Amino acid sequence: MDYNIDRHVNEFRINGYTVFEDLIAHEKIDRILEAWGPVRDADIKVQGEYPPRGWGRYNVAVPFEPPFVDSDIFEHPALVAFFERILGPDYVWSHYDSNIPLPGTDYQSWHRDGASSPFPNLMTPAFTIGCKFPLVDTNEENGSFEVIPCSQYVHTDFYSEKLNDMLGADANINPNFHPIRLNLKKGSLWMHDGRVIHRGTPNRSDQPRDELCMGFCQPWVHNQWAETADPHFPPDLWENLSDHARQVLRWQRVKEA
Repeated sequence: MDYNIDRHVNEFRINGYTVFEDLIAHEKIDRILEAWGPVRDADIKVQGEYPPRGWGRYNVAVPFEPPFVDSDIFEHPALVAFFERILGPDYVWSHYDSNIPLPGTDYQSWHRDGASSPFPNLMTPAFTIGCKFPLVDTNEENGSFEVIPCSQYVHTDFYSEKLNDMLGADANINPNFHPIRLNLKKGSLWMHDGRVIHRGTPNRSDQPRDELCMGFCQPWVHNQWAETADPHFPPDLWENLSDHARQVLRWQRVKEA
């Protein structure tokens, strides 16, 4: 599929997010989900019933290894072109994690993925991007995301209320705000500015709603994890990456062969 990069860049810069439909083959998603299940379940067991995000809502680190690290995804020409337009040609893959609401979870609090700005009272162009793809179709039954468009340029210094108090908690949305529900098909991928306000919604289905999140940023963004992580990246995978892929993944620590 051909993607109109100008359109996606404009959507991202104005709305704070954009969706690339049908970017990942279903067979590839199915292989990732099959490998992901044991990783997810083992970490959920370690985290216990009440993780930091609240009952049943988990964030699990994704291993930097096949099939999760796939050049067909993160090196897709459309994504490379998009990242270079938004973050510049020296962008870097910083971290890899997930969003997992189990059956029975309720609304997440409205939030941002990180700071609104490194400067008081001053907003900048995007410096972090969440590149996320669900491993299943997402819908209003299993807890798809809601996003407040254009909220990425509102500095947290500009409002004193908590986001839930201002925007409305649970299903009680303040009618002056108009969130967009992102019901995504399996194989689609969405990009959002880390500062855009969003939340997960209740999972009323009988299955987890798994989504993997690749975090990308400009190279000046401080990442303590990248500086302190133990060697974790498989050397055979590293050797088979393109020069550009190695540049993007340069913060990762490669195991000794």
